Amino acid sequence: MSLFRFFARNVFALAIVFCLSTALLVTGCSTDDSGDPVVQLDANLIGTWTDSLYGDGYTITSTSLSYGYGADSISYAGTIKRASQFTGDAGVIIIEYDADHKASYWEYDENWQPVKELPLKGNFIGIYYKDLKQGVSVSMGGAYIDGGAEEATLDAAIKAFTMGNEGKYMGSYGTYSK
Repeated sequence: MSLFRFFARNVFALAIVFCLSTALLVTGCSTDDSGDPVVQLDANLIGTWTDSLYGDGYTITSTSLSYGYGADSISYAGTIKRASQFTGDAGVIIIEYDADHKASYWEYDENWQPVKELPLKGNFIGIYYKDLKQGVSVSMGGAYIDGGAEEATLDAAIKAFTMGNEGKYMGSYGTYSK
């Protein structure tokens, strides 16, 4: 085999691999209207998760998450913008609040009476989960710090709601069943 034929064959093979890789990158990640990537969530999280003791719960689809006390009492809801899996049964889901379903925080007086609603720091929040048992149960909770853990941008939320920061935002989890 000539040296020219050897190089031509290898360059051709590399070109095919490059083109296929580029095609997968371009078509493998769809975007929403804003150009943000649409996230494929772990399918085991999709569904309705309810706490049998308190009656609250999460409803998760492939593109949205809501939390509340039944369909008529939504505390907050939003579009899933990022999902990170830390381990096989734990991770975080970052949502951007829907305009009509943002969380609220209140300032209270010494008798725990609400005084005034505090403004949100941003529209992005992380919902941590752990101990996911497929089709059975999961422990979940929204990130929390005094005054709200929301971030102003998706990039800031991605940097804030990490596995390393889980202890900063999560004092407790609720246990939910499917």
